[in-house]
Amino acid sequence: MILQIDPGLLLVLIRETAVLFAIYGIYVLSLNLEVGYLGLPQFGKVMFLALGGLAVGGITTKIALMTYAGINPLANIDLYCSAQQYQAIAAVNKVFAASPLDGLAFFLLSLVLAAVLAGVFGILMSGPALRLREDYLGILLLVSAETVRVVTTYTPAVACGVFGAVVPDPFAWMGDFRPWGYLAITFLFLLLTFVVMERLANSPFGRALRAIRDAETAARVFGKDIVKFRIRVLATASALAGIAGALLVFYNNFVNMGQFVPLITFVGWAMLIIGGMGNNVGALAGVAIYYALDRTLSIYKESIRQVINVDPIFFQYIIFGVVIILVLMFRPQGVFGEKPSKTLSRRILERLRGEA
Repeated sequence: MILQIDPGLLLVLIRETAVLFAIYGIYVLSLNLEVGYLGLPQFGKVMFLALGGLAVGGITTKIALMTYAGINPLANIDLYCSAQQYQAIAAVNKVFAASPLDGLAFFLLSLVLAAVLAGVFGILMSGPALRLREDYLGILLLVSAETVRVVTTYTPAVACGVFGAVVPDPFAWMGDFRPWGYLAITFLFLLLTFVVMERLANSPFGRALRAIRDAETAARVFGKDIVKFRIRVLATASALAGIAGALLVFYNNFVNMGQFVPLITFVGWAMLIIGGMGNNVGALAGVAIYYALDRTLSIYKESIRQVINVDPIFFQYIIFGVVIILVLMFRPQGVFGEKPSKTLSRRILERLRGEA
């Protein structure tokens, strides 16, 4: 059965999916750095996505309200969250619509704070990462992520608790072009992240990460400081995930800390398994495959319900589970398996040696 879709609605669907692809592309690239290159059991990845959302909804939004609207939400947080936040944010949006520089300053401040906050938590998590075995470390990260979610969800002063926090739109000045403009911005950040990850993967740093992953004792014998490498990786990957969380919040112009459930961590793992660990192209391919399946099943969910008497949401879980099992059985390295690091060719090395 071919479902007839309005071309305008289809264009909107493609655009919104592309934005999510870019945001989760950054998220999965950061996960690939930890899991694919270093081999850490990162089961608490959603925590750093949540910290990026917290930086926007819980910190910079309050700064914007006090700066541009003269409102201190913490003076009466319950009243603000339940009755005043939409009007207060609308006042801030009017300022940003008239002053693009103020909007961009708020946006950049939010991203920097999201990266710093998530990066600091990543460094704090590196302590247990140095002392615990992989299985215990995975459990600790999972529990830590859930602790952050529960505490921030039921603390109204953070991001309006269960009500959720409306955040200002730093691109209100774009008007009707805002959806397309935000698409371009998210893809710009995805491109920058991909270039940085590729440079890291093909640098001595990336080769050292692979060595630590495959033979930690041998890497330590050859003088590699395992502690410093793990701290750097956790700080970098966590900061990138924080930026992805901030971009996700600006996409929705809203954040509810309860949305950052453990499932998001394992969705990232599913994307990475399908695309291929240790390969940045594979990581992005996994995100693309996931969203292609997700959107196709969402479009045809009513047709599926008529053929199979099952809830479409659970049917999606079944399909993704089957896809992961098939990948693990027939192509365990993923669609794009890990490739050797790119180094200088023998001819160039011999020429450089001769010149020396």
